[in-house]
Amino acid sequence: MGVSKKEKLHLYTRLTLILFIFSILFIPFASCESNESHTYRIGVLSIYGDKGDLKGTWSPMVDYLEDTIPNSSFEIVPLEYDVFSQKIKAKRIDFFYCNPLLYVEMSRLHGAGRIATVQPFWNNSSYAGMGGVIFTKAGRDDINSLKDLKGDSFVAASDKSLGGYLASSGEFHLVDINDADFSKITFVNSQKDVVLSVIEGEIDAGTVRTGVLESLIRDGVVHKGDVKILNTKEYDDYPFISSTKLYPDWVFAKTASTSDEISKLMTIALLTMPADSKAAISIGASGWTVPADYSSVDSLMRDLRYGMYVDYGKISLKDVFIQYWYILVFIILIFVLFAVHSRWMLDKKEKSQLESSNRLKDLFMDIMRHDLLNPVNVIRGFSDMLYVEETDLGKKESLKMICSQTDHLTAMISSAAKLARLESHEDMEFKVQDIGLILHMVVDSFSTEFSKKGINLVYENGTEYFSRVNDVIEDVFSNIISNSLKYSPDGSTITISVQDKDKFWKIMVADEGDGIPDDIKPLVFDRFRRADKKGIKGSGLGLAIVKRIIDIHKGSVGIDDNPGGKGSVFWVMLDKA
Repeated sequence: MGVSKKEKLHLYTRLTLILFIFSILFIPFASCESNESHTYRIGVLSIYGDKGDLKGTWSPMVDYLEDTIPNSSFEIVPLEYDVFSQKIKAKRIDFFYCNPLLYVEMSRLHGAGRIATVQPFWNNSSYAGMGGVIFTKAGRDDINSLKDLKGDSFVAASDKSLGGYLASSGEFHLVDINDADFSKITFVNSQKDVVLSVIEGEIDAGTVRTGVLESLIRDGVVHKGDVKILNTKEYDDYPFISSTKLYPDWVFAKTASTSDEISKLMTIALLTMPADSKAAISIGASGWTVPADYSSVDSLMRDLRYGMYVDYGKISLKDVFIQYWYILVFIILIFVLFAVHSRWMLDKKEKSQLESSNRLKDLFMDIMRHDLLNPVNVIRGFSDMLYVEETDLGKKESLKMICSQTDHLTAMISSAAKLARLESHEDMEFKVQDIGLILHMVVDSFSTEFSKKGINLVYENGTEYFSRVNDVIEDVFSNIISNSLKYSPDGSTITISVQDKDKFWKIMVADEGDGIPDDIKPLVFDRFRRADKKGIKGSGLGLAIVKRIIDIHKGSVGIDDNPGGKGSVFWVMLDKA
């Protein structure tokens, strides 16, 4: 079914009306948006306090950029060296123009990017690069090289200037000269004043940026013969005398927050700027060239520990730990393993030596008991036989003394062997036993001796005093009771008791002998130390054996005066089981 002409006309009319309304509503807005202007701020490094002149100097540049880049306006912001970084960090500027030293820092610290390098000119010809000139007053025969400047005074315009100071510092660095080698360094904030102070003899030597001397000579301020150039270097197609390596010139750069679109437009505008334009002439250049490589400046700053590299190469303990923690952990682990292994080997060696020593000691003790006791027993046997057969009273008394001393020697050999075996107790076994039963058994073994001396025994015959002990504990009680019997007079009383002392059992043996002086009490448990009692037999090892056995049981032993009167109380403390 076809569409009539009237219907077609009606449809075309509706489409035309829609297009008309669309053009009224949207096209003007799009046009307004595309014509919207944006202001960009250009930070320019102010040197030697020339802020007031910068805006006037850069006014032709602003006019050129606004004419070249549509819908854009530009504002020049003079910035001192010290505030440059904070302005970029705060995103207060979009582009900036500065010396190479400052650009390297802004690039490293804030991600700035170079757009173009300034193209200076001399005698109507452009050139590339800048450096420093080191000079002294003409006629200074004592100064002919850089090393001759040690101990002399030196002058420069600013310590923040690449051509005016740092380039020369790089040359001094190569011949091992630093700032401390000069008698003094002066900064005068003017390249012209640097030259004049040297020529007038106020300062021994100085440095200025390449081209400064030639400009002053051309203007008639100084004469070529007024100065002596040091460390001269010549470069092809470079119009100035130089004493240093050449570095790239000042740079126009963008901040990290500046869009790529306006950055591209700015790059095109700078690189196409005519050499004879007011903008180029106003900044003393023939225009701009593609951005130079500033890595040589970065290397110089690093070598001289300048700016952000002031602490370059210095690593704190914190930095070492953060960067190399895994190496430190590995070293510590190796050290620990080495220490553990060394300790293990040492313990193994000591254990082996101890075992060998114990075997030798045991062998010696066995030999001593066997090979010494045998002849002692033989002597005793013959002495007894001679004593029975002898009729001379004097000789019988001598034989009796021999028998007595032989018995004493036998006791000493037995005690010494026992004490030696106690020195190595690693294999001793401990088990829970009733101290009361052990005491009862020991007391019974001395019943005959008690009877012979008519000694009254008071024994609190209790039981269930349980402690974890070795069977050798019996020798402790035997020695203490035997010691009390020796020193107790006939007819006296010996009291044996056990007291409950919280975590311990306190076993006490009290006698009514002469007692032990206070100055002797600490010594009676030492080897071969005994109270001076004439006529009392003993080896001097009995109480030493007691002390050793109690030490092995981690207990304590001591002597007190008998609170009941005359005599002493020997006591032993053992852990409860």
